[in-house]
Amino acid sequence: MAFARCRNRLNYPRLTGRVPKDPVDKRALIIEDQTTLRELLGELLGISYEVDAAGTGAEAIALVARKAYDIVLLDLVLPDTHGFQVLDELKRALHKPRVIVLTAHARPAVVRDATARGAHAVITKSAPLRELREAIDRVQAGGHYYCSETSKLLQDAVSEPERDEQLTERQREILRAVASGMSTKEIAAAFSLSEKTVANHRSRIMDRLGVRDVAGLTRFAVSLGLIDPAP
Repeated sequence: MAFARCRNRLNYPRLTGRVPKDPVDKRALIIEDQTTLRELLGELLGISYEVDAAGTGAEAIALVARKAYDIVLLDLVLPDTHGFQVLDELKRALHKPRVIVLTAHARPAVVRDATARGAHAVITKSAPLRELREAIDRVQAGGHYYCSETSKLLQDAVSEPERDEQLTERQREILRAVASGMSTKEIAAAFSLSEKTVANHRSRIMDRLGVRDVAGLTRFAVSLGLIDPAP
């Protein structure tokens, strides 16, 4: 990972919960479930921001309800929800932060959807660290930013078939659950639905996407950035 390779070449101060130099009046939130990456991003932002971090969507929403943030770095695939749901909540916050989406999914649909939902920048996790730093500066200054890879993906999205737009938000949630390996019974319990309703949703999803098995659903969920690809 490009971020990790740069760690030894950069001498950022350790994240200790407060900035070691003069106090700053800017606050940042990192929403990322991978501990190493979360701490590395904290060290990077800790130079200029007071930093909080969350490993789940629920933790992030709780923090946003209590504090006002200037900038948020948001991973899309979280243990308890998808980052797009968190992005929607951030847009409804009293103090609306500027949001940089980080994604491991180099897919046109992911960049298109993040942009449509109000992200101010979209950066792939394989991007050079200089592009992430530029994104932070540009977004904090009121602009938008796409790294070299996501800029091309956004252009590709214009010509890519948009089959995912045929799905309702509930169906996207169920697609993510099915592709993550959850059973019909588990999905029904998670969303307070009957097993019959879940089965009907699953059948409609397959019809709309033109796939006939879980493997096909999983491939499509990966293409949308709903789940991480298998290692």
